[in-house]
Amino acid sequence: MKGISTILATILIVIIVVALVSLTYTFAVGLFSTAAGGAEKGVVTTTQRLDKSVSIVGTPVCIKENNVNYTVTFTIRHLGATYNITSNEVSAFLGGGSGGWTGSGFSNDMNPGSTKTLTWKNNSVVTWSTTGTTFTVSAPAADATKTLTTC
Repeated sequence: MKGISTILATILIVIIVVALVSLTYTFAVGLFSTAAGGAEKGVVTTTQRLDKSVSIVGTPVCIKENNVNYTVTFTIRHLGATYNITSNEVSAFLGGGSGGWTGSGFSNDMNPGSTKTLTWKNNSVVTWSTTGTTFTVSAPAADATKTLTTC
């Protein structure tokens, strides 16, 4: 009986050691995945944002309706390769004056590599002297700017 007790004790110790190693491994893997989750989300978000860049194609056409209302028609190209750009992610400014889209030019998302011709109209009272001649299209990755020579 003495020999069997030693064998059973050894087997029991091996089972306890394997169980402790398994619990330690499970804890470490769970801790690492929790810690890496935030970093992974940050990388994915940054990658998506960098892929959503635009450029202004050609020269925007500005029409001055009166001394305070301007309408700018322009074409933008989606320079990314993977993610679509929605209408809420793109805005435009004439100098410092904000505005909004008119017509149905931005009703659908922009696919990578595509172009859209859009019409923008200021929604705050501005004058050419206060807004300047810079027309800026703001996208998640960066701004695209063109200088307007006439309006």
